[in-house]
Amino acid sequence: AALGRLLEVDLSKEEIFRLAFESEKIVHGNPSGVDPAISTYGGILAYRRSMGIERLNVDADIPLVVGDTGIERVTGEMVSRVSKMRERYPSIIDRIMDAGGNIAALGVNALKSGDLETLGELMNINHALLYAIGVSSDEIERLVHAARRAGALGAKLTGAGGGGCIIALSRRLNLDRIAEAIRHAGGEAFITEMSLEGVRIEE
Repeated sequence: AALGRLLEVDLSKEEIFRLAFESEKIVHGNPSGVDPAISTYGGILAYRRSMGIERLNVDADIPLVVGDTGIERVTGEMVSRVSKMRERYPSIIDRIMDAGGNIAALGVNALKSGDLETLGELMNINHALLYAIGVSSDEIERLVHAARRAGALGAKLTGAGGGGCIIALSRRLNLDRIAEAIRHAGGEAFITEMSLEGVRIEE
């Protein structure tokens, strides 16, 4: 978006997403595309590379705490690690991937109905699968379990794993307690909400 403004080219959000996705491929090798999709379009999206983007109409209040491990993640390394696991244990890893897809579909239903308890449980199950395929870390686990002990409905790593951040779903009254628990476990914590706007340029 910023480059488009600099070059005086009027880009649609679809064009911004496509260009950002191609740029991410250069940096990460084989990214999912979810990061540029969320950053470009905003709101709550269901995204599959093979099926594209579905915007979800969600009325529920969904407060989140982001916990940052402070450790830089390397997406390419994580993708390579999962690929090697799949080569060694194809029948197991394929079933884990299928389960992840089922969790995502159930999560969409929970979001649409405002069922935060179910959404939190699904986040926890999904995180366990990500741990099983080797993309978690000791630092991530500390923050995830600290958030859950402090009352999070669900907590999981976000992004490629190996470092980076976790997200914790909470009732609003527990946000400060969860954020403090994450900080006490060695992370940096941010209380946040969903942005519906997506990419914008500020003068």
